[in-house]
Amino acid sequence: MKTWGVSLLAEPDFGQAWVAARHPELRPSQLRLVTAHDVQRLRDELARGEVPPDLEAKLRRLATGDLGRCFIEQNCRTTIALLQAAGEGSFAEASRAECERLLWVLAYVRKDDDAIPDYRPDGFFDDQQEVRAAVNQLQPLLQAFKAWRLRHQVPSLWFERAAPLARAY
Repeated sequence: MKTWGVSLLAEPDFGQAWVAARHPELRPSQLRLVTAHDVQRLRDELARGEVPPDLEAKLRRLATGDLGRCFIEQNCRTTIALLQAAGEGSFAEASRAECERLLWVLAYVRKDDDAIPDYRPDGFFDDQQEVRAAVNQLQPLLQAFKAWRLRHQVPSLWFERAAPLARAY
């Protein structure tokens, strides 16, 4: 049972409808707040097979949040895996433009001080809005990647984990 407390210092949390009503200026896309340098830096780090430590820390924080925050985290992790597979050349279905779109969204999520700074109670609303817009726009690509991943990456993960057990016997 959720109890409601009243604080004169804290903003009330009435959900996303309240946030949307308070932020009518937020519409996709706030990606203009991301610079080409931000995107290039992220591209380089992902190409080395690394998830930048600040982005990884943010994704871990998001994973322990509400459903909206978990949505951001899960879709960002899928995006990272897709971009890395496309960069390696193992997943060839993603176009350069689609990869760029996903990179810009990831770079936006990575920023703490964006349209709504992340330290605010409603600070991830804009991040969720950008992720949702990209997921909706690129749904066929994301579904194709998930199917590809199940066929090509997941079996090898199972084999790698089972191999030490097989050698033990």
